Amino acid sequence: MLVIGTLLLYAALLGVAGNRVLTRAAWVVHSPRTALCLWHTCAVTFLATIACVLVLTAHDVWEHAVVWLFHADEPQVHALYSGSWYADEIATGATVVLLAAVSSVTVLTVRRLRIFRHERNRHRLVADALAPYGTGPLRRVRVLEDPVPAAFCIPGSRHDARIVLTRGALSLLTPEQVSATVAHEQAHLSYRHHRVIVLADVVTAAVGWSGALRDYAEQTRRLAEMVADDHAADEHGQRTLAVALLEMSAAPGNTIGSLPAMTGADPAERIRRLIAGRHCAADRALPLLAAGAAVALLMVPTTVSLAPAATVANTAHCPPRCDPPTQE
Repeated sequence: MLVIGTLLLYAALLGVAGNRVLTRAAWVVHSPRTALCLWHTCAVTFLATIACVLVLTAHDVWEHAVVWLFHADEPQVHALYSGSWYADEIATGATVVLLAAVSSVTVLTVRRLRIFRHERNRHRLVADALAPYGTGPLRRVRVLEDPVPAAFCIPGSRHDARIVLTRGALSLLTPEQVSATVAHEQAHLSYRHHRVIVLADVVTAAVGWSGALRDYAEQTRRLAEMVADDHAADEHGQRTLAVALLEMSAAPGNTIGSLPAMTGADPAERIRRLIAGRHCAADRALPLLAAGAAVALLMVPTTVSLAPAATVANTAHCPPRCDPPTQE
């Protein structure tokens, strides 16, 4: 019971307190890739911890696994993980909840993927039919004859991905700003941001109602845009990208559904960030600290779950203790 209580407390800290800390942290704007990795780590660890709780509560599955893995004595394992609280009804209920959770997440994932693929395929058909490739520096970019300034990418494989700019965007931006915009969209494709966005949507839809990870999807979109901004700014300059983003944001009607678009999430914050500068010397240690924190977070549920089992390792089939012969 102590193990399950510890894991539940850890899940609550990750899902609620961790969500609040990462959402309010000021350092994430200086190192969005690091922050994005931490968000993913928190989400994966939270789900793994809840899964451990359900498996431990189901007990039979866990008990047989521990006995086989640690070559442990089954009665001792049963005593360690069951205690006085254990009942067949609790184990059956936990198994049902575990199966229901896996089924719900699977259904949510399939549904989100179907919606995303439908929208992606629709935009790809329109782009292929109405947006021919440009010339010169835009020879790999589709140009859509639309007066509304917009820039977006259509995810896919190397041959199926598309970067689309409207004629309105080309008329509004300078050549340098157009290049920065294309680099921003290329970053979305290179980093596969559409995949992490779908993952965040699924997790938030599955557990956000409980208050855990409720900002995961929103923050993933926000940080993915900053990562793409950094990629484009490193190639074409922060000011060039900031002006391009400002011009595009001021134009009405430039959103493209759920596809990664230039204006993306909170363009005002991104413009201020680009103008103020993104890097400082102290931030160089953040990736190393975040990597250490990620490893520690991921190890906790496994360590807590297996710690009691380690105390009875190699106890299976132990020979009975023999008392020394008595002397007459």
